[in-house]
Amino acid sequence: MQPSSLIRSDDLRNENRRRLLDTLRAEGPCAPARVRALTGLSAASISMLSSQMVEQGILLSERYPTHLDKNLRGRPRSQLSLNPAAGHVLTIALTIDRIRIRLVDYAGKICATREQYLETRILDASQLLAVLCENIDELLSRHDAMRLRHIGVGFQGQTEHATGALLWSPIIRDHNIPLGAMLRQRYAVSISVNNDCRLIAQALSRSQAEVLGKTFATVLFSHGVGLGLYLNGQPFAGTRSSAMEIGHLRYKSGGALCRCGRRGCIEAYAADYGIERLAKAQPIDQEPAGRVTEASMDLLIAAAQAGEQTTVEAFVTAGKAVGEGLVNLFTLFDPMPVALVGHNDEAFDLMRTGIHAILDSHLPDGPEASELLHRFAQDDPLLSQGLIDNSLNQVDRLFADQKTDIDLTG
Repeated sequence: MQPSSLIRSDDLRNENRRRLLDTLRAEGPCAPARVRALTGLSAASISMLSSQMVEQGILLSERYPTHLDKNLRGRPRSQLSLNPAAGHVLTIALTIDRIRIRLVDYAGKICATREQYLETRILDASQLLAVLCENIDELLSRHDAMRLRHIGVGFQGQTEHATGALLWSPIIRDHNIPLGAMLRQRYAVSISVNNDCRLIAQALSRSQAEVLGKTFATVLFSHGVGLGLYLNGQPFAGTRSSAMEIGHLRYKSGGALCRCGRRGCIEAYAADYGIERLAKAQPIDQEPAGRVTEASMDLLIAAAQAGEQTTVEAFVTAGKAVGEGLVNLFTLFDPMPVALVGHNDEAFDLMRTGIHAILDSHLPDGPEASELLHRFAQDDPLLSQGLIDNSLNQVDRLFADQKTDIDLTG
C-alpha cells in the first residue's frame, strides 16, 4: 500500500472518531444503534472505533437492563458515553472586574469554580498573568488527581487566532498580551482564547438551533457592544483576529467619544456607559465611565419608564445605533435572525422603538424587525456554556486525531 493511501486511511479513521465523539457530545449516552442512525457509520465501524476508545479510556460502554424500558426485550443492551475521567478542562471568563475559573470533566460536569473580583483595568500583562496563575494553581491544588487537557479563555475584546494573544480589550490596561503563549508555557496544555461574543454564539448554536437556525448573529450588550456570527453552522471571524467589532462601526461622524479613542462608534451610544452619558446630558466628548453598575442602570430604566424625556431619548438613540449596525450587517450577509443578549428585558423594551424604526425603514420588502430579533437576557450562563463547549470540543479533536497521550489504562 502506498504511503498516500495510509494517510487517507488515517484521515478517514480520525474523521469517523470525530463524528462519534461529536454525536455523544451533542446527544449524551447513546446505544450503538442510535449512533449509527445519527452518523451513518456502519455497525462494524462503530464497534471497532468505540472498542478502541473504550480501551483508551475516552469512552465508557455500559449495559443497562431491559426491564428499565418495557419496549426492550432480551439481554441487557449497551450504551456508549463520554468518560468523565478522560481528562479535565479549565475555562477562564475574563469580564470587567471579575475572573471566573471553572474545572470541568470530560463529560461536561462542572467540578469546581473559583472567582475573584478585582479592578481589572489597572492590570498590566504581567499582573494579569500572575493573578490568573494564582487562581489556577489554587484550584488545581485541590484536584491533583485529575489530568488537565486544555485551558479555554473567553474575554471581551479582540483576539488573535494563531497565537491566542489579547490584541485589545476595554477591561485591561495593556494591548497585545501573548496570553495564549504564556499559559501554554506554564501549564503545557493546549490553549484557546476567544472573544466572548463568539462563545455566546456557540452556546446559542447548540441550545437555540430551532429558533435561530444555522445562520444568525448575536449582539452582546454590556460595557461594550459585540457581535458573534454563525454562517451555515460555522462561526465566522476575521482572517487574523476575532473581528466582528460591530460596536466600533461608525454611527455618527464626529459623534460621542468611544472607549477605543475614536468618535461616533455605535458603542458610544448603545453600551451602558453611552446610555448613561446621554441620559445625564453629559458632554459627548466626556471620558467614558469606567463601569456602570447594575443599580445605576436600574435607576436609568426607572427614570425612562416614568417618562423622563432625556432618559427615554437615550434608550431610543441606543436602539437606533444598534439598528444601523444591523442594517450594515444585513447589507453584507442578508437579513438573518439576531440574538440580543445582555442588559435586561426592561432596557430592551426601551431600546426596541429605535431598533425597529431603523430596521423597518431599511427593510421595506424584507421581514419585519419583530420576526428577526430574539431576546436572551442573561449573558453570563451563555458565556460559561460556550467556554465549556468550545474547550471540550478542542479535547475531542485532540482525542479524535490522536494528537495527545490518551491511553489511560496504564
